[in-house]
Amino acid sequence: MALRHHVIAAMGVETIMTRAHSPVVSQRRVLAEIREAREALQLTQKDVAEALDWSVSKLIRIETGSVGLSITDLKALLLHYGITDRDRVENYVTMAKAGRQPGWWDKYKNTSSPEFLKFLGLETAAVRIRQYQLHLVPGLLQVPEYTRSLVAKDTGDLQEQERRIRLRAERQERLADSELEHFFILDESVLRRRVTDLESWRTQLHRLREVSQQDNVTLQILPFEAGWIDGMQSSFELLQLSEQDNDLFLNLSHPDKDQFFDDVIGAEKAAQFIQVFFRLERAALPPEQTPEFIDKMLHKLED
Repeated sequence: MALRHHVIAAMGVETIMTRAHSPVVSQRRVLAEIREAREALQLTQKDVAEALDWSVSKLIRIETGSVGLSITDLKALLLHYGITDRDRVENYVTMAKAGRQPGWWDKYKNTSSPEFLKFLGLETAAVRIRQYQLHLVPGLLQVPEYTRSLVAKDTGDLQEQERRIRLRAERQERLADSELEHFFILDESVLRRRVTDLESWRTQLHRLREVSQQDNVTLQILPFEAGWIDGMQSSFELLQLSEQDNDLFLNLSHPDKDQFFDDVIGAEKAAQFIQVFFRLERAALPPEQTPEFIDKMLHKLED
């Protein structure tokens, strides 16, 4: 199957439902299904909009998830695409309803962008996370003192600072689930760039050492001696949302803001970065050397 096609086309609806662990994933998957159905019939968005007496912009907003998908509109689309099997329709309806359920991240909707909220929903549901960090300790591994040092540089609002710290703490709860896999590669510069006071930095290093020994976490250090690795210019995070290799979501870091690539729109980009990650993985120190490397950093703090 070409990368641009959604992995769901190769999966049964019942399988999809068992993996829909969050409202964001439920919405994402039902939208991908109806998009695939339209493309399989070789219909343009304009064709469908005219047939249903909708504006093209309405269908575009529905397919991109920028507006909610009502059950009435969903059924109209399914009927137009010839999907009339009762069980199949009901499964789609169930997925659409699940997509409207609140998630833990909804409490942050007044102060976070819709794109970031979607990312939180996908991160929560991911079966596997791969992250490369060039400059900073990943948010999933930060201790509160480290996070506070970072957010204090962005805002002097103490309430906003505490909100961001709480958000990060809630994201980190997934680390306790032994069935969810995490792969982190940290550039050596991350362990040499102290952004906190000395005691907080010591706490952060101990936290990294502790997490590196969890069975569901693989933490590697990319040493300076590894030299230049193609693709290492930016930090990035890859979310694998099912056991299907191409079911990926890419978060690419930029100085001004993060850029998100969904697997429907940015499958090729995500596929490129999974290969970048594998190159970095091969160049990094073996994970069993991570505790010793961190110990060296801790000893230097005592000098």
